[in-house]
Amino acid sequence: MPNKNYRIVQLSDLHLTGDNKDYRSEPKLFGKLKGMNDAFHNLASNSIVRESDQILFTGDITDKGDLKAWTFFWDTLEKFNLKEKSTIIPGNHDMCCLGARLPKDDKKLVADDLKKFHAGLAIGNCGALKYPCTIKLNDQIVVFAIDSCNKGNTTAITNAMGHIGYQQLERFARMLYKFRDIKVKMVVLHHSPNIPSNQTATKRGVEKMSELDRWGMEMPTEDRRALRLLCVAHKVRIVIHGHLHRAEDRRVNSVRYIGAPASTQPYNGKFSFFTYEVTPSGAKVIPKLVTI
Repeated sequence: MPNKNYRIVQLSDLHLTGDNKDYRSEPKLFGKLKGMNDAFHNLASNSIVRESDQILFTGDITDKGDLKAWTFFWDTLEKFNLKEKSTIIPGNHDMCCLGARLPKDDKKLVADDLKKFHAGLAIGNCGALKYPCTIKLNDQIVVFAIDSCNKGNTTAITNAMGHIGYQQLERFARMLYKFRDIKVKMVVLHHSPNIPSNQTATKRGVEKMSELDRWGMEMPTEDRRALRLLCVAHKVRIVIHGHLHRAEDRRVNSVRYIGAPASTQPYNGKFSFFTYEVTPSGAKVIPKLVTI
């Protein structure tokens, strides 16, 4: 048994672009963001990241899913010897249309988006991933990676919404049972499975979201409930996600939910990300918001 804590770093919503001078695609009236590539390079060179045991990328690695941005991502991981300890979770920007399509159900569009994502993975010699999947980090820790991206985000309306689906939830339940004896179970996905109402946000001291924003980003009720019930029943310790670009740390039905800030977005000139220290016995998981 190891005699030191196992450190996991969570980096999220990098929004890497083909060129560092390109702006991030999210619409803003003022101050659109650029420089995400340089910010990620600096993060990857940081000693906390480099000396970690595992890195979890919780989606939106690229801003538009383009292969040039994926190439920069993989080259950076190679440069700092981070690739072998990195786990990739897709975000809506990694396989997206970003409003370029009219609402319709088209299986070909879904397949095209998935091919685009897998082409980005292939640059790093990472095979086509099937979600949910499990990553057993050691005898005490297992990570369950879930795809919450609607199997392709085919329209402007559904692009930012999270959706898991029955088949993935059913496989997730089987995986939870298989690893029932592992002490530390972590669930990793991109979308938030728990966006609080304004009343709850006020109690938690977090920023409120408009009804329109909540509607456009919230998972279907049945997905959120099923995920929560499975996590409670199988003693999942922690659920981590990105997508909302803000730091959150809360408990829901005995499970800890942590939302990550956008790692390449400066907050008062500094960059933030979460780390998770797991004690050798698996008795404690200690999250910490790190600012550099």
